[in-house]
Amino acid sequence: MKRIILSLLLILNSCFLFSTDYSRIDKQAMTVPPNVKTAGDIARYVTRHLASPADKARAIYCWIAHNITYDVSHMYTTETYTDPQELVDKVLKTRRGVCSNYAALFQACCRSVGVQSYIIEGYTRQNDKTISIGHAWNAVKIDDRYYNIDCTWASGYLRGNSYTWQFRDIYFLIPPVEFIKSHMPFDPVWQFLTNPITHKEFDNGDFSGLKKESNFNFADSINIQSGLNTLEKLIRENQRIIHAGQTNLLIRNHVRNNQQGIDTEKYNQAAEAFNKGVEVYNGYIRYKNTQFQKLTMSDNKILELLSTSRRLVESAYQTVSSLNSDNYELRNSTGSLEKSIRYILKGLDNEDKFIDKYIRTARPMRMNLFYRENR
Repeated sequence: MKRIILSLLLILNSCFLFSTDYSRIDKQAMTVPPNVKTAGDIARYVTRHLASPADKARAIYCWIAHNITYDVSHMYTTETYTDPQELVDKVLKTRRGVCSNYAALFQACCRSVGVQSYIIEGYTRQNDKTISIGHAWNAVKIDDRYYNIDCTWASGYLRGNSYTWQFRDIYFLIPPVEFIKSHMPFDPVWQFLTNPITHKEFDNGDFSGLKKESNFNFADSINIQSGLNTLEKLIRENQRIIHAGQTNLLIRNHVRNNQQGIDTEKYNQAAEAFNKGVEVYNGYIRYKNTQFQKLTMSDNKILELLSTSRRLVESAYQTVSSLNSDNYELRNSTGSLEKSIRYILKGLDNEDKFIDKYIRTARPMRMNLFYRENR
């Protein structure tokens, strides 16, 4: 279960421009009636009669920037969520949020109308220096090319603790080679560059590396990522981030949060394997209580039940024994699970001894084993 950290907003006055005339689409995006409230319904309403992914993304971007204001009171909040939908529900209910809310809402809207989009976490540069507050934005894939979108920065700007809600049409479909000069993803794959710059280069404002030749295949990495489960995604992401260098506290915190997500996913997998193992074990006990259907069940079937249960339970034990989380709640849960696993393994050891004796006993004499065990 991955933790979603509420990222924060810092606005810089950039000069990214896109030449397409979106005035008709923007006007349509401003006509959403009050009774249209969910992300899906809003997205479908503002994109009605629109066919291209770029036009749909534009309508969603425009509606969000004009209708969601930045929540200055939560600028330094570090709340955690276990489900992105919570971020979407909150921002639609209050019409206020921080950048994680903006990014989650844009993502939810895009998915509702078939636009391929991503949420990207990282940090930014302002006035030639790295900002020590996390940020989140989006990217879309259009005609096999990737573009960046920042609905938060498009909605207004912040000076000190004062926020001005004002649409600024300069953060839509920004090419990666330009966007990287102000937005740095934690994971280098989301730079969408064949020659990604390092965190150190970004922190120093050194973008000369963009001109260097490189063969980094971010597209393949993204395609592979899409087919992985949550645990595998987190592991690979952390490997890439660590390889790129943990040059500031934001990166180190992100790596640590990912590691907590990895530990949580491993715990969940272990718990699932254990529960399945216990289910098989309980099935074995039920059959045993019927004297294995009055001795009609095959020996192979009995051995298979015990073998399957042990395989699952030992797999769970191997996973939890490798966990060393600094999260108090997860550490306690892991300890409880380990205790339960050891209890079942002891029961399996006893049943292995019983079945070994059972199989070596002639069939006419096997019923006596149950009588002796119950004395």
